[in-house]
Amino acid sequence: MKKLLKVVNSLFFVFFICFMAYMLISSYDTMKLSKILTLLCILPLIMVPYLLDKIKVYHMDEVLIFFYYLFLLLALVLGSILKFYYKIWWFDLFTHFTSGMMTSIVAFILLQENKLVKEKYKWFGFLLIILFTTGIGACWEYFEFICDKLFHSDAQWVIATGVNDTMTDMLINTFAGFLSSIYYLYYLHKKK
Repeated sequence: MKKLLKVVNSLFFVFFICFMAYMLISSYDTMKLSKILTLLCILPLIMVPYLLDKIKVYHMDEVLIFFYYLFLLLALVLGSILKFYYKIWWFDLFTHFTSGMMTSIVAFILLQENKLVKEKYKWFGFLLIILFTTGIGACWEYFEFICDKLFHSDAQWVIATGVNDTMTDMLINTFAGFLSSIYYLYYLHKKK
């Protein structure tokens, strides 16, 4: 399974580079600056797992890399670049829910690595998963806000919805964290 995931992750990596190059070459003259910058963000983002490992900060296993690349595909390629956020009404909600579940997994890994997946720490773990997921969701919304201000775009759909999109995104992230925390408690109960 690990070898298969390594192959799939390598294919993701190649796909992202080819997609970025194709989009930049084929329609560079008709693209807005914000889309060009979004495309250029692909390269540093796909390098994150390798850079973390190279500078000895954290070694992401192949499963985590797979979900990370899957999220990049959903959020960046399909959502932002190919405009699924505008074409499919539920796609933004789905992407934020997925990111909430993924960041919950990262919180669980942090608990495991610090040997805190124990009955006596169950409420700490429960809260950490929710707060970590909500915090990452908030950081993403800050990032969208800054990009909107710098590039005069509307990633947060403030023009159309006021703060509804941002608050819905935050609530979906928190809901995903809450569901993951409930599963965490169930996991501890079954582990006994």
